[in-house]
Amino acid sequence: MHTESAREDLAYLRQLIEDTRQATYVSGQYFIVWGVAVGLGLVATWLGLRGELPISIFLAWIICMAAGGLGTFLLVRAERNLPVQTHASRVIGKVWMTMGISMMVLFFAGAATGRIDGHLMLPLSCLLIAGPFYVTGLLARLYWMQFLAFAWWLGAAVMLLWPGMYNLLLMGLLLFALYVVPGIILVRMNLRAERSLP
Repeated sequence: MHTESAREDLAYLRQLIEDTRQATYVSGQYFIVWGVAVGLGLVATWLGLRGELPISIFLAWIICMAAGGLGTFLLVRAERNLPVQTHASRVIGKVWMTMGISMMVLFFAGAATGRIDGHLMLPLSCLLIAGPFYVTGLLARLYWMQFLAFAWWLGAAVMLLWPGMYNLLLMGLLLFALYVVPGIILVRMNLRAERSLP
């Protein structure tokens, strides 16, 4: 009796890990969309601080966030054609959604109003990004994603210890190396997984 129950529990856990991994593969497209959108916002900020941006930095960020939101909307719409969402995919989605909402609150209610020093937005963003990477990697048993969380934490520490305009460039590098590139890897993993299906 106990052996059968243990087998059922093990089978459930394996299915949960597989579902989580599949949900993580799908999320790669979101990494690319938001990595590019925020990266463009950082470039706009750099140009604005140098006096080379024809619009305000705040307006540039609104445009970039709107582009990221539109990309997310289109991806969610496209996912309607996928099989019914599993519990794991909903959990992964909620983990990343909470990070996105937290960053929006920090930006619009914190940095944009001047209540939070704009220089703190970058390390705080790194700290917020690290958590979902760690949790997603843990649940999906994609251990390389957990290591990315440590890189984000390290990036936050560097930015807090050595503040300056160069952190805009550092954040852009982190977004490309630790957000866009992993997104591309996840998309490719998803394509391979789809091709292996009967």
